[in-house]
Amino acid sequence: MSVGDVLFAISEAGLTLKTSKSEDTLKVYPAERLTPELAAAINEHKADIIRVMREDEELRRTGITQSERQVFELVREFFDPYKPEGKA
Repeated sequence: MSVGDVLFAISEAGLTLKTSKSEDTLKVYPAERLTPELAAAINEHKADIIRVMREDEELRRTGITQSERQVFELVREFFDPYKPEGKA
């Protein structure tokens, strides 16, 4: 699984992740929905997940893109040729 796949699986499972600003820890809510397979995937990609979460928080806080990934997400959001007209 890639980091993107893991993040998608977390979303599909209805889980919420929280990370500390200073420590490299992740907390998963509600924990009872976390499967052993998803827990292993989160653990495998923990550093990348924390990096993505911190980049996204910095973007929300400052409005300044922090990574190439965020630029591509913004472009897809506004210029997706498959998105119905008028839906941004």
